[in-house]
Amino acid sequence: MAPRAYPCVVCSKRTKPVERRPISGNKSLRKYLLKTYLIRAQEGDVICGRCRQQHRRHQLSNIPSSTRSNQSSDHDISAKKSRLSSPRNITLPIPSTGGSHTKCVVCQSFPSHLIVVPRDTKYSLFLLKGILLPVGTRCCPVHIKHGLFSSEALECIVASRDSTSVNRTDIAQLITSIRDAANKSQDQRINFDSPDALSNDDYVSLTGLGREQFCDLCSHLKSTLRNTKNRSLKACVGIFLTKLKGGMSNRMLSTVFNIGKDSIRRAMTSARNALVQDFVPSYLGFKHISRDDVITKHTRPLAQTLFGGLMKPAILVIDGTYIYIQKSGQYLFQRRSYSMHKHKPLVKPMMFVTTTGYIVSVIGPYFADSKNNDAGILNHILRRNVEEITDWLTENDVVIVDRGFRDSVELLEEFGIHTEMPTFSKKRQHTTMESNASRLVTKIRWVVESVNGRMKTWKYLDRILPNSQIPYIGDMVRIVCAICNKYRSDLSTGDAQSDQLLGAKMLFLSKQVNILQNRIEEGGFASKRSIWAKIDESASLNFPVLTEEDLRNLTLGVYQIKLARGYTKEHLNDTGGYEVFVCKVESNIISAKIQSRHVSSKVHQLWIMFDECTVQGWYCKCRTGARTVGSCAHVASVIWYLGFARHSDIEFHLGKDWSQYLLDAASPEPISVDGSDEETSEE
Repeated sequence: MAPRAYPCVVCSKRTKPVERRPISGNKSLRKYLLKTYLIRAQEGDVICGRCRQQHRRHQLSNIPSSTRSNQSSDHDISAKKSRLSSPRNITLPIPSTGGSHTKCVVCQSFPSHLIVVPRDTKYSLFLLKGILLPVGTRCCPVHIKHGLFSSEALECIVASRDSTSVNRTDIAQLITSIRDAANKSQDQRINFDSPDALSNDDYVSLTGLGREQFCDLCSHLKSTLRNTKNRSLKACVGIFLTKLKGGMSNRMLSTVFNIGKDSIRRAMTSARNALVQDFVPSYLGFKHISRDDVITKHTRPLAQTLFGGLMKPAILVIDGTYIYIQKSGQYLFQRRSYSMHKHKPLVKPMMFVTTTGYIVSVIGPYFADSKNNDAGILNHILRRNVEEITDWLTENDVVIVDRGFRDSVELLEEFGIHTEMPTFSKKRQHTTMESNASRLVTKIRWVVESVNGRMKTWKYLDRILPNSQIPYIGDMVRIVCAICNKYRSDLSTGDAQSDQLLGAKMLFLSKQVNILQNRIEEGGFASKRSIWAKIDESASLNFPVLTEEDLRNLTLGVYQIKLARGYTKEHLNDTGGYEVFVCKVESNIISAKIQSRHVSSKVHQLWIMFDECTVQGWYCKCRTGARTVGSCAHVASVIWYLGFARHSDIEFHLGKDWSQYLLDAASPEPISVDGSDEETSEE
């Protein structure tokens, strides 16, 4: 059956549904058709759009001029609105690229998976390079990071056209984007949202993280911390990290970021809660890492050689750190937070660190009174099984601690955990075996002190905090430690083979006796001044010439060598060397006296035995000077100067004397002269 036709009653044109209009309901149109064309319209007749337009023009011609002008203006306005709703493309002299849907605009490849470049990404490219991408331009997903083109992608994008075809909607959005960027740059002095507003060094100075690390940290918080009208996610995290890194007050942050104090406070709270909820649990705590991962990935081979043996246990270094707080007007809290050791009010988080410097967990903070010493805190953690630590540690695991944990040794042994700590002795000088055992511990334990120092580079934790911040100290410490675990390298690293050789050497030396000490004490060399002859010129000694590697092999570390330069500067005399004495009985033994760097009234006497090739032994009267596993800093300074420094082009000038800017109460006061006596004497 053929479809029904609807011809126009005027021109007999077959009308389409879009352009046909019925006549039956329009009285004016029927009169117009009857008068003009002598057509009497029937029910169901239609008229086309073109013939109907002629009817409208006829109506306008019969309307008075004043009325027609008003209607025409209304018609023009409606026509303009109609044209705006359907914008036309225009060409602007703005460089652009090709808008292919199959080729990547960055790498110019034809991969199977492409994405449409987001609008904000296109506008950021225009702000940076002045290139406007056409609508629908596509690229590989790897070229966009955090909603913006990567720095490598920006370098690859090159304009291939001198003009861009855009519509009115694109122009309006582009102007709005430029306006928003201008307002942000004017309102916010430090902008974390723009990728090139701050350099990588600026990010490190403000937040302690590089630009890529900062963006990665923000990506962990997208599920909790969202962009708002007044503050973006990156701005919120940036304000929080700037507070931690610089230790600035909220008032100063308000000035720096041009944001009100209340907004700063809200940003701090939001960022802290988001980091504690979404970031910290993944990088801190006994539940975030297994015992096997600590053994295989975060245990130095040197530590396993010294304390692990063949069993390869988990080795942790434990120590408390201090966060200083203000005095409190609540006297009970003041007494409980006052440390008799530091003579300051403080709180104590307990650090659990691996031998490479990876922070396993931070528990606390605790009070600082006598009931909360290091041993008491560790006992509390073990008995309460905080973070299920007793399930994590197993029998024969090793913890390395200092002497403050001596009251925890018994409890640790009940759990089957071995304890390694420096020797505790009230003697004036440790024996050789005690000094050697302590040296093995300090060779590994130093890492926890370095972790504490790294943590305090975020100056917020190195300041005296107001008491209003006490509820948040634990969160702040854990956030900083989690950031260190994620974005900082290990503090202690070493080649497995060299670490094992060093450990075997230290274990062998720890079982040796100090032959030179026995010879000095049995021969009475220390009291017989007649057998020692002062050498005016140290260059006349046949002391072996050593390299830096030889020095490290003798000291078994670098700490003593670092202190050697300071001791040498203080003890250089007018002749250009140490005041050294050589033994008349045995010419291969020399003696020297070193001033203590801590106490003015204390001088350490030492002896060194050598041959023409190397140093054979040493002995110093300081507390750890009898050890054979490396030497003390006093011995190292003499060896460093005689065997290395005096043969090298090293200037030994002393540092600037700042004493001229200070007053000395011990200096004699000038005697005042009475003016009247002066006149009398003159007369």
